[in-house]
Amino acid sequence: MGVHDLSTMQPMTKESLFAWDSLSKLLTAALALTIIGDGRLRLHDEVDRWMPELEEPRVLVSPDSSLTDTVSADRGMTVEDLLTLRGGPGFTPNFDSPIVHELTTTLQEGPTPRTMDRFTWLKAAGDLPLVHQPGEGWTYNTGSTLLGLFLERVVGQSLDDFMNERILSPLGMHDTRWLVDQHDAHRFASRYELSSEAKGVLKEVDAPSGVYSRPPSFPDGASGLIGTADDLLKFAKMLINSGRYDGGQLIPRQLVAAMTTDQLTSQQRQQARPFLGPGEGWGYGGSVRQDGSYGWTGGLGTTVRVHTRRGEVSILLTQVALYGPGGSPTFAKYEQLD
Repeated sequence: MGVHDLSTMQPMTKESLFAWDSLSKLLTAALALTIIGDGRLRLHDEVDRWMPELEEPRVLVSPDSSLTDTVSADRGMTVEDLLTLRGGPGFTPNFDSPIVHELTTTLQEGPTPRTMDRFTWLKAAGDLPLVHQPGEGWTYNTGSTLLGLFLERVVGQSLDDFMNERILSPLGMHDTRWLVDQHDAHRFASRYELSSEAKGVLKEVDAPSGVYSRPPSFPDGASGLIGTADDLLKFAKMLINSGRYDGGQLIPRQLVAAMTTDQLTSQQRQQARPFLGPGEGWGYGGSVRQDGSYGWTGGLGTTVRVHTRRGEVSILLTQVALYGPGGSPTFAKYEQLD
């Protein structure tokens, strides 16, 4: 239901392409688990073995501290820290803090496209202090970008090529990609945001010929993917089947179980508010709710929940950005559906 663009009123179809935004985190985590299943990585491996840019990190005395008010890290970040966003880099609830300012300016983490290449970005990320000691807290987003670049180092391939080889091609996710070329521009839904909450007025912020028509400065494991609802369903069904798909076992069963299990302490769940709701935790790459469902929501207006115990998947792809971590009225109504 709905239309691609308010000016043309072109109807949505099953072939419509949406910017998945933060749903990318789920696929990047799954990609990491494929090589852990191969035995090429272990969850407790420290990432600075492959990324010397992250050696000897400093840690803020408190999340709101000056960037120079730091202490030494007790240890390096591990692969599991990146999967669970417990490593220390990332957003805190206080968007006015010095570290969040650096994330949005220096690391260009925001709604506009990055101009930095992967090497410049990684050097800048390594120069910033961590918000908390590795493994002790929870911060949003940056760990998933780091995870994607880390996987590139481990396998010696770009993230997009490696994702295609190990996740997208095996699952038949042939419409999932990192940009929309001219040939498929007619399938891509224009993006909007609410310009007046009181009047419900939408403003177009990106057309099919805009941001996603050009290659990113580097594939972002936190937010870069574009695809259809059917492709997302193929990925979700693999999780429901404990890592199995028509061609065999994509991810070992025990790793899928860990991925879809809350890995946070009660204190870390509290630190994760408002990114995570009451009682909501985090597994590998996505949130875990009290009902046992696994998934996540993208700020551009997308969400997926995988109910592994019930064998059910729910997907909603829209082209209207959320109002913030709190969501939107549309998503609030969607969450109430049985």
